[in-house]
Amino acid sequence: MSSGPRDTRPESVVKRALDGLVLRHPLISAALALLLVAAVGGGAAGLGSGGISPAAGGGQAPATSATAQPGLEHATVVRVVDGDTLVVSVGGRDERVRLIGIDCPESVAPEEERNTPEGDEASAHTKGLVGAGDVVWLERDASDTDRYDRLLRYVWLEQPDDPDDPDEIATKMLNGILVRDGYARAKRYGQDTAHAEALEALGREASRAGRGVSAAWG
Repeated sequence: MSSGPRDTRPESVVKRALDGLVLRHPLISAALALLLVAAVGGGAAGLGSGGISPAAGGGQAPATSATAQPGLEHATVVRVVDGDTLVVSVGGRDERVRLIGIDCPESVAPEEERNTPEGDEASAHTKGLVGAGDVVWLERDASDTDRYDRLLRYVWLEQPDDPDDPDEIATKMLNGILVRDGYARAKRYGQDTAHAEALEALGREASRAGRGVSAAWG
């Protein structure tokens, strides 16, 4: 009695051949199974989370710590000159930066009589807070440079969530930290007064507490 026409499709022919091979040679069938597992595993490994290849994701790379927020400019410290002056690398060039809104006692003035022990302490304190290779962020106020061609900037050691927040000025801005710790006094310069009130409040607090060199200077 006829069993009906045989399926002659290529995939059916291959299946029948493999079925016969498995029955006659079980060791070969085991080897084929291992090869199949390896092939499937290799394909899965090429997929990222959710089955999408990372190379084909097309998403943007996450922002790094070196990405400056609007209004801030990324820079790298080259050296500390004194309590309120740095040399930084910014935009591929070295620039001297004068911290604005504050004033530190002198330590490297050309006129030796202007230099003081308090200035040496302030310089040492700044060097303890920031040094060569550190990443900082520069914030400009009304003026760009002073008569000595130094950039006039607020220097953030860490990018703030809100640059006008007094707590962030006291803990993340180098200018504010120096005033808070009593190694600089708040000082208004022309129209560069964006953070004057916060810095002055920190100065009063440092003076009352006798921090740093505030009792001996200022």
